[in-house]
Amino acid sequence: MNVKIKAKIRELGKKSDLKRYRKEGFIPAVIYGEGKEGKYILLDHTAFNKSFRKTIGGVAIFDIDVDGEEHSTFIKDKQVHPVSRRIVHIDFVELHKGQPITLEIPIKFVGVAKGSKEGGVVEYLHRSIEISCLPKDIPDEIEVDISDLGVGDALHFAEVNLPDTITTTMADDTAIVSVKEPQMKLVVEEPEEGEELEEGAVSEEGEGDSEERKTEEESSE
Repeated sequence: MNVKIKAKIRELGKKSDLKRYRKEGFIPAVIYGEGKEGKYILLDHTAFNKSFRKTIGGVAIFDIDVDGEEHSTFIKDKQVHPVSRRIVHIDFVELHKGQPITLEIPIKFVGVAKGSKEGGVVEYLHRSIEISCLPKDIPDEIEVDISDLGVGDALHFAEVNLPDTITTTMADDTAIVSVKEPQMKLVVEEPEEGEELEEGAVSEEGEGDSEERKTEEESSE
């Protein structure tokens, strides 16, 4: 997905300037390019968020117009305020034709694990994969079919089909998703009517019967 956004150059200054920009409704950001000094920019918070929401769950290329100069980028990192959850800073990396990039691609799980129909619990261990490829080969997602997974099974990275244009450093034995054994439930059986022991009666050979025999012996003396 390609998203077009606008930005303006910002001058490097004091740390207090960043707070001021945010209060004025801007997101401070940096565009990094290989072998180039970072370009410091400001994004309109409202306009950027409107575009950013459309990209959630997928991979987006941000074409940033900086005072008439366009930069094709992707988000490498972003900082979010711990309370308000507002984006407070973004690091963009510029894409260059013919040069591979490394980024996280979301995994799309398809199908219903047969083990879940038997009471098993599907556990998703990885929801994205770090890959390297040319900008033109960036996939929107990596599809993983979990239909054949039974209880106790796991699907490993070696079983994920990746295009030849993509490389990754993830180990083949890395588990992506598994189906756990169903949890055992503790069943407490309620005693049937008439089975409850009266207070003070332990059993047929318990203290209650002993007292009765003792009384009989005393009366016969």
